[in-house]
Amino acid sequence: MAPEIRLDKWADLYAKRTAVLKSSAIRDLFIVASRPDIISFAGGMPDTRSLPMEIIAEATRTVLLREGAAALQYGSSEGHLGLRECIVKLMAEDNIHADVDDIIVTDGGQQALDFIGKVLIDPEDYVIVEGPSYVGAVQAFSSYQAKMLTVPLDEKGLQIEPLIATLESLKKRKQKAKFLYLVPSFHNPAGVTLSLKRREAVLDIARKHNLLVVEDNPYGQLRFAGNKLPTLRSMDDSIIYMSTFSKIFSPGMRLGWINAPKPIIEKLNFAKQAANLCSSSFTQRIVEEYFNNYPWRKYLEKQTKLYKERRDAMLQSLEKFFPQGATWTKPEGGLFLWATLPEFINTSEMLAESINEAKVAYISGEAFFADGSGKNCMRLNFSYPSAEQICEGIKRLGKLIKSQIKLYETFTSKLHLNND
Repeated sequence: MAPEIRLDKWADLYAKRTAVLKSSAIRDLFIVASRPDIISFAGGMPDTRSLPMEIIAEATRTVLLREGAAALQYGSSEGHLGLRECIVKLMAEDNIHADVDDIIVTDGGQQALDFIGKVLIDPEDYVIVEGPSYVGAVQAFSSYQAKMLTVPLDEKGLQIEPLIATLESLKKRKQKAKFLYLVPSFHNPAGVTLSLKRREAVLDIARKHNLLVVEDNPYGQLRFAGNKLPTLRSMDDSIIYMSTFSKIFSPGMRLGWINAPKPIIEKLNFAKQAANLCSSSFTQRIVEEYFNNYPWRKYLEKQTKLYKERRDAMLQSLEKFFPQGATWTKPEGGLFLWATLPEFINTSEMLAESINEAKVAYISGEAFFADGSGKNCMRLNFSYPSAEQICEGIKRLGKLIKSQIKLYETFTSKLHLNND
């Protein structure tokens, strides 16, 4: 008998939870999507190429000259007080009345999701997520061995009746969900926005079922059409609210934040101390300087106008080049839209051909579902490629999809003739 070959001699040492860890579909595509010959709709990248670099350089110089020693030193786990005060002002623009002591600065929104999972989830706990849901949230919650229950979306956001049915089903089994995770505004990946009526319904349901709600709002200030809607946190102060500077300023700064009720924020701070002691004192002060003393709204208005132009270019190209039977969302803000193709098309299987032959990258829909569905869907990013690239990329992608449809029709036609 041949001896057993073990490729990983440390396999017996790993924690059981590592069995559910897997690489992000988005991260896996990052290197490929960065190739100059590829038109990429895959990333979730804001367009940092139009950032006011001279202003950022000036803000950085100011921070170093004014408080360089402190900026290059350890800071508090909660985050630099000046930045937290800045965050309170930003949240006030959304009618959120927060206390500076109830905010923790994190290394981007992803670290906030990890802390929420660490503090709230035990193995086999139920967590309710949207279908589709942000892949980073699915990853974070899965790493703590959560069982995720998916509630579907439509053009008005989370569907209320399936949410009620999910909660009632748990109640009958004498179980409950630890929390509901939502991206209400300009959803990643779907691009849809939760309507006001449904926001009110979600909060009513949460109160009735004593359900904790986590509101992730990284895109709320990137509206370029429609009317502004209130955040869930402004409607109910028991919400865990999280956001980030990545989409309204720079992802390279790696700064986000969590706002939560005091008992929860205390536990989240313990998680922060265990993870990395503190976020960068240097970048926190640069962001504080930029938002307090420079015209950041002017830049943001310029960005949202740019994103609207690119969204319009994508919508027009989809109408022109995608086949009948394909549908897509029409976002009023944010960075993404969601396309649904005929059910027989598997976008995961089609991706290799799209990259190698059409030279177009996207994220297949399956990556955004905890239950493995969404195989005939794709997320398309419009914030980073130019309008010209968008038009050409959608044209190539449409041609590929049409060839997949023709291949399927040919196969099924031959199969039908053989059966006859």
